[in-house]
Amino acid sequence: MTDKPIKRVQQVDQSVAWLTEALLQLMQQRPYKNISISAIANRSGLSRRTFYRHFDTIDALLDHAIEAQVNEMITTISNARPHRFREVVLIFFTACVPQREFLLNLQSNNLMPHLLTQLTTGVQKSLLAVLLPKNDTYTFAFAAGGIWNLLNQWLMDNAATTPEEMGDVAERIAIHLGDIV
Repeated sequence: MTDKPIKRVQQVDQSVAWLTEALLQLMQQRPYKNISISAIANRSGLSRRTFYRHFDTIDALLDHAIEAQVNEMITTISNARPHRFREVVLIFFTACVPQREFLLNLQSNNLMPHLLTQLTTGVQKSLLAVLLPKNDTYTFAFAAGGIWNLLNQWLMDNAATTPEEMGDVAERIAIHLGDIV
């Protein structure tokens, strides 16, 4: 048996990683709408043809980058096995702190709906689903939308609120929701 398929997978993964990193770097330098496939290819050291081998559009590459970030956050939360909403929010925002610049770039470029889509999908697939009623897509949508709106507000406040303070916010929200039902 040869290791050719393994090497090919490694090459694909490396190319995708370079393209993703190039996009993220370019997003720090210019508005998203001014980023071209040629600029991504040049920054990554790859060709436009290689870009198109992996992605149809820049949005597809962006969605891949966001999905990777969301999956990392969801895995972190799932591994912590939180039992309360406050714990989920605390862990989520702790995971967001290192991604602050990326998230601010998404927000300043009006790309947060991409994050919401990935967040909704990620919550439905994750172990977090055990905290929510099974097979209740409305609850999943409400949970993802709630965390997404908290994230948007956190970013509008320049991500100045600590994860612990965001946990306190979550606790107040849970109490309020309990009071109105």
